[in-house]
Amino acid sequence: MSDIYSNVSEFYYFEYKLTVYDNLFVGIVYGVYIVLYVTSVHILLWLVEEKTRMFMFGTTTLMFALAIVALVLRTALGFQRMQSLLNVLSVPPGFTPVHTWSNDRFIVVSLVEATITRLMYILSDIVCAWRAVVLWNRDKRIIAILLLLILGTTAAAGCELGLDPVPPSGQSGFQSDRGPLIMVGPTLATNLVSTGLIAWKAWEHRVGVKKHLGEASRSVRVERVFALLVESGFIYCCVWIVYLISALDLMPDPGFAVMDNVLLFVSGLYPTLIIILVAMQKSPVQYYSTHSTGMQFARGPALGPLRAGDMPPHVYMIFRENANDSDKLAHGVMETSDEEKSM
Repeated sequence: MSDIYSNVSEFYYFEYKLTVYDNLFVGIVYGVYIVLYVTSVHILLWLVEEKTRMFMFGTTTLMFALAIVALVLRTALGFQRMQSLLNVLSVPPGFTPVHTWSNDRFIVVSLVEATITRLMYILSDIVCAWRAVVLWNRDKRIIAILLLLILGTTAAAGCELGLDPVPPSGQSGFQSDRGPLIMVGPTLATNLVSTGLIAWKAWEHRVGVKKHLGEASRSVRVERVFALLVESGFIYCCVWIVYLISALDLMPDPGFAVMDNVLLFVSGLYPTLIIILVAMQKSPVQYYSTHSTGMQFARGPALGPLRAGDMPPHVYMIFRENANDSDKLAHGVMETSDEEKSM
């Protein structure tokens, strides 16, 4: 009998340790998420064009709302598990067990929380894929590839919900290795392909500028924005890889529980943080900013708008094309202008 209580006590301590780690990391990450969300809303409402604003504002707000709901549900589920364990530990005569949910109710709430979590991951993939599609001028082949990957992620999420058994209210932890392996693959593929396409476009931009304007002339701001999109995309993929490692029991016991909670908010932080980082770059009118040449000129009278006759045709075109790119990347995306669409 003492062995049973000893085992239960160890299990209870393990659950308690997981709860402490979960609450600590989730509290920190969620606090950062709130600050970044409020900042991104300010940027979207005041600095971004109308057509871009609606999509990004709607997506970030939806993901923020889903994160709140998921946090509430996860907290409620955690308390139910703890209460169930307290009932098991407090067996002495005269003890009145704490009321807990029925197992059916626990399963329903768990499935709702799991569905919201996977929807967050899919929305994050859509945002990343959308940036790549816009950068590639909505190329139908790119759209088809990324759409296929997103559909694969959605199907994998459905399979994961069906194959991942919901533990009883008195237990916790991941019960099957199939679950994370199903969705991690398509999600990683979607983000790697999207980020790779953005990196390809960044390389094309750099080669084009170097070809027409030489090594000394570089689009400092546009290159920074491209770098932000590429680096953040690969970092997000690395987070998913760490999550996979934790799900395969290659990390200490609290590893998966912590990563499972943190990943939920990272998927929302990723597109939100990009909006802020891009907006922190220099003004869109400063395409070729400092270090565009090795010389500094005396300040003269204000110049009028750039005209085709002011410089050779190929130089004017590269200025015009990439200045437009700079304006569009300042909003986190690139949009094709009406004039370019008619060409």
